[in-house]
Amino acid sequence: MLEDTVCIVCGGGHGLGEETAVAMAEAGASVVVNDLGVDVSGEGSDEQPAEETVERIEAAGGEATAHFGDVADLDYTEELIADTVAEYGAVHGIVNFAGVLRDGMLFKMSEEQFDTVVDVHLKGHFSLLRNAASHWRQRHKAEGGFDRERSFVCLSSGVSVGNVGQANYSAAKAGILGLMRTAALELDQYDVRVNAMWPTAVTRMTEDLPAMAAADPDDLGPQHVTGVPVFLSSAAAEGVTGCTLAVAGDSVSIVSDPERERSLSTNSDDGWSAAELAERWAELTDGFETTRLNSGW
Repeated sequence: MLEDTVCIVCGGGHGLGEETAVAMAEAGASVVVNDLGVDVSGEGSDEQPAEETVERIEAAGGEATAHFGDVADLDYTEELIADTVAEYGAVHGIVNFAGVLRDGMLFKMSEEQFDTVVDVHLKGHFSLLRNAASHWRQRHKAEGGFDRERSFVCLSSGVSVGNVGQANYSAAKAGILGLMRTAALELDQYDVRVNAMWPTAVTRMTEDLPAMAAADPDDLGPQHVTGVPVFLSSAAAEGVTGCTLAVAGDSVSIVSDPERERSLSTNSDDGWSAAELAERWAELTDGFETTRLNSGW
């Protein structure tokens, strides 16, 4: 499905990113594997994880290159895209799995915990999208259009709807969805589609979470997720943009966007008063749950 396609997989040294990079190569793509080689909390750095993914791809007969750097750094992501174009002539698709965890209850979470997670997840997506968009826009204008659409796949999470102990992660993953939808609107004119995933899988980032304690890696391993990013990066997904797909084991779902579920109007010239809203609250909310304590898991 990805013959003659060049894809960058960020966070490709472990878990979901590694399995996706391998699957893309198996589907025919030339893959640039980015990874900073940090631990789950974002500490340290190591070139070996990206290199090992490349070795795995090459051992199976595929083509891949390792690229070491921090996706939250705009100078680095500009270099990543430029080096990929220099090596392979184009960038057709990007998938960003780069992420860290620094969990904690909101009333104890430090500024560093919050900033680190938001920086890697949300700013990392902005950094990649900003420089990819600039490159694709320039190439699109210079070439008078593309022979096929380009693709960017964002990594959000079901935790974007809220999860105890993950205020930073939830905020970042919800922000990614807003960024994705705006990017899809802005880049459609340049034949670029932008979509998001909500993957659920047993990886080093999730294995210690209470919600995943009973999960079987054979049923919820990262290998079960790769079909979604491969599809979204392929010509089979032409015209698909601004969408979020949830995938877990043998299940794939399309996730709805936030929308107004019911509305009421007031006859008052001064707009809604608190008293009138209280009086008509049952009318507005009949049939809807207003104590919303759902978790993304």
